[in-house]
Amino acid sequence: MNRLIQYSKLAILSILILSSIQQLNGQNIKGKGSDTMLPLMEELVKIYKARTTKSVDIIGGGSSLGFKGLTNYDIEFALSSRKVEENEKVKIEKKYDQLLENIIAYDALSIITHPSNKVTKLTIAQLKKVFKGEITNWKQLGGEDLQIVVISRDKNSGSYGFMESIILNDEAITNTCIVSRSNAGVVQRVGLERGAIGYCGIAYVEEIVKPLAICDRNNKYIYPSFKNALQKIYPLSRPLYLYYRKSDKLKVDYLINFALSDRGQQIIAHKGYIPVF
Repeated sequence: MNRLIQYSKLAILSILILSSIQQLNGQNIKGKGSDTMLPLMEELVKIYKARTTKSVDIIGGGSSLGFKGLTNYDIEFALSSRKVEENEKVKIEKKYDQLLENIIAYDALSIITHPSNKVTKLTIAQLKKVFKGEITNWKQLGGEDLQIVVISRDKNSGSYGFMESIILNDEAITNTCIVSRSNAGVVQRVGLERGAIGYCGIAYVEEIVKPLAICDRNNKYIYPSFKNALQKIYPLSRPLYLYYRKSDKLKVDYLINFALSDRGQQIIAHKGYIPVF
C-alpha cells in the first residue's frame, strides 16, 4: 500500500514537472530595442519559431527603449547596439534582480555620404568636428564647396549613443542635425542629399550611399567591410547585445543558445552582420 502511494506521488510529481516544462516551452516572450539589430533578430526568430513551440514577439524602437522595457517588466529581453549604462543597470536591478548580457554578433557602424561626394576618408578628429558642427563645409575636408548636412539617429538609438560616446567623447551632436528614427531613414535621406553625412549599421548600407574609410590608430584608413569588421580592424566595430533579467533566464536561454549556435551564426552572417566566432 505504501509503495502504491509512493508510485502515485511520483506519477503526480512527474505530471507536474512535465506540465511546467510544456508551459515554459510554450510561453510567449517579448523583445524590444535596437533598430540596428532588428533585421538579424527577425530572421533568427523566424527560423527559431519554426523549431519550437515558443512564441517570440520582437520590435525595434532603439536600444534605450529596450532597457526601459526591462525596467518596467514589459519584455523578457532587450536588443542593444551599445553597452548598458550604469544608471539603466541600477534601475533594472533595483527589484533584486540581476541583468545578464550576451554578445550575439558584431557590427561596423558605417559613416555614409552621398555617392557623388569626392571625400572618401576621414579621421576620428574630423568626424567629431563634423558631427559637433565645427566643420560645416565639405571644402574644409578636401571636397567641393558644399554645405554639410548632418543626419543623425534619435536619442533612443544605440547608434546615437555609440556616436556620442566614442566619436564625440560624450559631447552633444550639433543641434542643427536632421534626426531620423531608423537606419533605413538615415540611408534614404543621405542618398537624396548631396551634402549629407550620416551613420548606420553595416547591414543597412546600400548603393544609394557611399561608406567612408576611417583612420585607425596606426594611421591606416579602413573601410567598413564585412571582412574588416570580422577581423576587428575597422575602428568603429562594435558588439551587438541581448540583455535579460536573471529571473527570465530559463525563458530566454533557448533563444540565446540558438543565436550562438552554428546555425544561428550562419543566419547572422547571411544577414550581413559579423558572427561572434
